Amino acid sequence: MAASVSGVRRSRAQWRSLIERAQRSSLGVSAFCASQGLSTASFYGWRKRLAAETPEQVAPAAGEFLDLGELDGSPSAQGAPGGGWELELDLGARLVLRLRRNR
Repeated sequence: MAASVSGVRRSRAQWRSLIERAQRSSLGVSAFCASQGLSTASFYGWRKRLAAETPEQVAPAAGEFLDLGELDGSPSAQGAPGGGWELELDLGARLVLRLRRNR
C-alpha cells in the first residue's frame, strides 16, 4: 500500500474506488488528488498497478455492435458442446449488468 499526502494508508479496494471516482469526476487528476489529499505520484502508481491486474477486455470499436448470435454455445464458439454464454459488464459505482443464456 502507498501513503497519501496526509500519510493515510489505503487498501487496494480504496484505491480502486478513488480511481473510479476520479474517472467520473470533471476534475483533472491534479485537482482531484488535491481535493482528496492524495499524492499524484501515488495516484498514478496505483492506477498503473491496478490496470495491470485487470484482464484486458475485448470490446467492439465505438459505433460497432457485438453479435451475440456468434455465442451460441456450439463447440466452435465455446470449446465445449451445449455451454451457453455469460456476459458481465461493470458499469462502475457497484453497478454490474449480467447477461446469461442457459441451454
